[in-house]
Amino acid sequence: MELHQLRYFVAAAEAESISRAADRCGIAQPSLSQQIRKLETTLGVTLFDRLGRGVALTDAGRALLPRARRILGAVEEAESNLQSDLDEGAGRLAVGAIPTMAPYLLPAALNQLRTDFPRCEIVVREDFTENLIEAIVDNRIDVAVISTPIEHDLIDLDVIGVDPLLVCLPTKHPLLSRGGITLRDLRDQPTVTLHEMHCLGQQISGFCAAKRLAQNVVCRTTQLSTVLEFVRLGLGVSLIPEMAAKHDHNPERGYVKLSRQAPSRDIALAWRKGRTRPRLGLRFFEIIANNVNPN
Repeated sequence: MELHQLRYFVAAAEAESISRAADRCGIAQPSLSQQIRKLETTLGVTLFDRLGRGVALTDAGRALLPRARRILGAVEEAESNLQSDLDEGAGRLAVGAIPTMAPYLLPAALNQLRTDFPRCEIVVREDFTENLIEAIVDNRIDVAVISTPIEHDLIDLDVIGVDPLLVCLPTKHPLLSRGGITLRDLRDQPTVTLHEMHCLGQQISGFCAAKRLAQNVVCRTTQLSTVLEFVRLGLGVSLIPEMAAKHDHNPERGYVKLSRQAPSRDIALAWRKGRTRPRLGLRFFEIIANNVNPN
């Protein structure tokens, strides 16, 4: 039993004529008649008595008519509601982000997304890069905010911005008043840094190695907030993402850019290659890209 057969059956029942039903449905009369006979064969009953110029419902036809109308009505409702849900952004979006970006990028972006689409359901996962990539590949999350480099055959990356790394120092540190800091100025400084389980920790270590800057690490921690607190206490200096610096209003810490060869990291969105990007995901992409690049 197929939907178009039910539509032809209902049209014939309402018109009490095969020919008028064919005109209403916009098909040839023999085609409509053939489809109704196929429906009768499938159901094993006769639906109409053929009366020359017209048709009349049999008992089986009268029993099927309200059921056919309910089925067709449900299909029309599903089609209508589907488009309405798409237009209104109803649905679920699972977003991932690395810990050194999540607090600074997600709240404003997801708040805007909920404002645009109040019916949407948002699930957030904050985790390390490796775990987020695995979750995307396994279709457990739709999109993730991460940094580069990412080398995976099943991941598509959209780089949406660059986040400079700033030197964070206690406000009483003599280097802060100089206005410009070079790599040479940092060579003998005690350092507080993130553990390399974070991609940011790996990036900072890679930058220092590339510039032959030996790190005098006095503390290696897993939380960026802990790094900032240790800097405030004067245990050492650190390289901190600019997005974190903008959210830091503690008067006992200050930030300055390296005058030359300043490090930075990419801000990127990762997607599962081969998957259709959900409408909520595309709007999230627009919002977060605009927030990263407000101009």
